Amino acid sequence: MENLYLVCIVPPIAIVEDINEIRTYISDKFNVHESLKRPAHITLYPPVKLSGYDAEERFFRALTDASFNQPFTQVLQNFNSFPEHTFYLDVEQNEGLMLLEKQITKALQPLKLIGKKEKFNPHLTLAFRDIKPVFKQIIADFKDRKFKRAFQVSSFSVYKHTDKRWQPFKEFSFKNPDSKPKVLSLFG
Repeated sequence: MENLYLVCIVPPIAIVEDINEIRTYISDKFNVHESLKRPAHITLYPPVKLSGYDAEERFFRALTDASFNQPFTQVLQNFNSFPEHTFYLDVEQNEGLMLLEKQITKALQPLKLIGKKEKFNPHLTLAFRDIKPVFKQIIADFKDRKFKRAFQVSSFSVYKHTDKRWQPFKEFSFKNPDSKPKVLSLFG
């Protein structure tokens, strides 16, 4: 059996409600619906297919190893786009976010789940895939609008694709980096 998983940060419910209000507005006004099929999230590692218990066990063990991190404040600020195909909220790059993504990527790398990982460009998608015909209209509608929310990040999530929807599956709360077991070495 094959399962599809996504590693991400999900903002607190109050912020998700604000984001969903924007996504619903875009969907209703411009007749685009693809983004509503997914939870509001910041992708830390692209979706991966895992087959079998052993593969899933290695995946979740690696993510546990990557969860030794300090909490940090994440800021979502204003609107941006990848030309013609994605409209999103800008996710401010900060040391905590960049370190978390790097740790997750490093922990999962030995599993060879994906070919070459694209450069991390943090964003929170508001509309994509079906927006090409109305892309310029959406950009024009939001060009003078402002948005800013900040929240504390002390965990990351794994979502599982079940019944054609992404569902929360597991949350990894941060653990104190100083408590991470040291790798033993004969020559260290």
